[in-house]
Amino acid sequence: MDPNQLLGKPLTADYMPHGYWGMFMFARNRPVFSGSVIREMMSDPRVIFGLWLIKGPILSNARFKIETDNDEIREFLITNITRFWRNSAARALKAVEWGFSASEVMYRVVDGEIHFDILRDLHSLDCRAVTKDGALVGFTIRDVPHKGQTGAASRQKMFIGIPKGFWHTHWRDRHPWYGLSRLYGAHIPWWEAWSDGGYRDIRRLWFHKNAFEGGVMYHPPGVTRTKDDLVISNKDLAREMIEKKRTGGTLTLPNTMSSDGIRSWEYEPPAPNSIPPGLIEYGVSLKEELFEGMGIPPEVFEGGGGGFGAATGRQVPEEAFFSVLQEMVQWLISDADQQIFRQLVRMNFGENHDKYEIVPFGLTAKAEEREDQMKEDVRQAQAAEASRLAGTGMPTEMSNRFQGNGNGKATTSPLGPSA
Repeated sequence: MDPNQLLGKPLTADYMPHGYWGMFMFARNRPVFSGSVIREMMSDPRVIFGLWLIKGPILSNARFKIETDNDEIREFLITNITRFWRNSAARALKAVEWGFSASEVMYRVVDGEIHFDILRDLHSLDCRAVTKDGALVGFTIRDVPHKGQTGAASRQKMFIGIPKGFWHTHWRDRHPWYGLSRLYGAHIPWWEAWSDGGYRDIRRLWFHKNAFEGGVMYHPPGVTRTKDDLVISNKDLAREMIEKKRTGGTLTLPNTMSSDGIRSWEYEPPAPNSIPPGLIEYGVSLKEELFEGMGIPPEVFEGGGGGFGAATGRQVPEEAFFSVLQEMVQWLISDADQQIFRQLVRMNFGENHDKYEIVPFGLTAKAEEREDQMKEDVRQAQAAEASRLAGTGMPTEMSNRFQGNGNGKATTSPLGPSA
């Protein structure tokens, strides 16, 4: 076989997954999933919290190693990658909820060299990718005001090319440029909670109805004359008092007795209503389904407890979760390298000086550190308990989570890449 056939451009560069929009927007037995739905889901605090759980470890624990023989290029990349991760990675990670993100890249001059400055936010739904021969060359953004014009005609579509523009895709196996929102799997439990007649309507209705005490009001026959000389039926007056009385309200009644020794007016409060069986469990189940639909296992969003066995049981799902996050770090730094950093190296050092590799690590190692630390804490707690039972009274110090664990694994270090 001719080696050029193996080393050339991809044969499937222009390939698009079959049924992308129909598959994910109009699936059978599912409500429509679209950009307007994502906007609504972003108002749910549980969705925001879930996104924090996904993005937080990526932004705080990711580390990078620069493999190159040129120390000057290494220092240049460390400076720019560190700045990108500190002030712009979170903006690029909007792709997690939208499926893709687009940003305008701002640059600055430092010691005569062009450096990365910051990403300027652009709304994902206003941007569309532009490709040539199956490769991304930039994107268009709509509603950009045109100088010298006013009114609706002044807002036009603008093209921003790489490296002035930055494009990042989440779940690119679903679509190479537009990906798929991480919220797609959480859409059904979210919709079940927020739709008309859904869980939140049921819960609100139940507590609203129980905000009124109700009860039974005994009243004498006849009418009552008010101070304004209005005549009101005692039956209507009793009903009005009951309807106006909410939980925690007060009620005063005249202490008059009938001829047979029974109070003329008497209020009998209702029996308390118990919470319907399964109501609370239903809400908890929807919350768990929402987080799991976002790819977050219960071992991550629930507090741990128990002994060594519980810690061991959390290890597998946590490791899988952080392994997926590590892949997300790989895709983000790969996009940033191809669209920003490699372009900067060529501009500042020449076309033939881009022979380097950026190797991400850190997230899976952090998971292992946490697991080792939990095991160590359990071991020391068991030793302290055994010491107490033996009557020695010797306390055992808990190890410091941030000083390493003596097993050769990396300890915490400042944010940013390492050489």
